[in-house]
Amino acid sequence: MADISEYSIVTYERKPGSWRAAITRKLASGDRVRGGGEVRNIVTPDDYASEQDAELGAQKLVRKL
Repeated sequence: MADISEYSIVTYERKPGSWRAAITRKLASGDRVRGGGEVRNIVTPDDYASEQDAELGAQKLVRKL
């Protein structure tokens, strides 16, 4: 189970009434992202009816990591 404080969640309205959230892992200072095959962020796969629902969906997804 991943620690939610290690991730940044940004919600956005994909189209009117359809919300999603982008999840990005925060890097500690000095950490570098190496090229080649690393996943840097993910987006919730489903649309949500509200921004709050998208945020909650993203939090649930992070907890599964």
